[in-house]
Amino acid sequence: MTTAARTGKTLRVKGRPIPFSVYPVKRTTRRFGLQSKIFATSPWGVIKQVVEDSLNGPQKEQALAFMEQAQNFYQIANSSHLSPTKPLLFYYSFLNIVKTLSLVKGTQTHYERAAHGLSESTTAGGNEFHDSVVTVKWVGQSPRLFNDLKKTLSGKTDPQNRPYTLKNVTPQLLTGHRVWCAAAGTEERFVEIERVEFRFDEAKKEVWAEINIFSDDLTRFNITRKRLLTEAGVSTTFKEVTSAEKKGDRKLLKFEQIKPTKYTGRPSDKIADIVKTLKPFMWFSVTTVPPYRKSYLYLCPAAEKNDMLP
Repeated sequence: MTTAARTGKTLRVKGRPIPFSVYPVKRTTRRFGLQSKIFATSPWGVIKQVVEDSLNGPQKEQALAFMEQAQNFYQIANSSHLSPTKPLLFYYSFLNIVKTLSLVKGTQTHYERAAHGLSESTTAGGNEFHDSVVTVKWVGQSPRLFNDLKKTLSGKTDPQNRPYTLKNVTPQLLTGHRVWCAAAGTEERFVEIERVEFRFDEAKKEVWAEINIFSDDLTRFNITRKRLLTEAGVSTTFKEVTSAEKKGDRKLLKFEQIKPTKYTGRPSDKIADIVKTLKPFMWFSVTTVPPYRKSYLYLCPAAEKNDMLP
């Protein structure tokens, strides 16, 4: 049932709304401030500068070497006309980026020998891919890159022999999702978020998030509001509220955070906490054209919940 929206105003800093991102604010010596925008035609220079600023000695040397390898693999893949080689080259580029990121974030202090940390198998008598399982592997104390990445991004790791059913992981890959839909003969599961807005009530000292989604993005696939909230995993944290807003001729649906966050100083000091609760349920794409970043909710059927990635 749709309820009235909570009384509040859009949270602004220096006259403009706080744009949503995974890291919209940063802590200064005293409190949180808005994250700066960096305009760059390539990420590699930005990555290199972060390594230079964050690490010293052998750690910095290793991280810079991994970053250079990642860049080389990426550039070769990008310029290659042999399409079968591209996935492997991109994969090795990504592995080296994971090493660089893990060193910068302190997940690992060095890499001498590192394994991917995943193994693939197909059940006896089963069909390749459709009946394949990817298993998380721990062997001794050697770093395992899959778990290093998961720990760096989410603070959590998977236990030994944790299985992922490959056919349930594949639809979660935002890039290529529509190819999967065509192959599987099914409808899309990603729903684009038009915007996430931070709102606050100065009198009650409360701040919360509001998710805005175009109504026609649900109706074209016969997705109910209830299904959206349930399968996206946010039914206990968000509820639909009444909305009369339109963008052009498209109606916007609004989903409000059920429990607001209390603040004492400035509402913007709590933005990082709100984003932390949202981040595990959102997928992102980065593009070279405006708006440069898009956010999505993924609708996962109940039977596939055990194979959900953060």
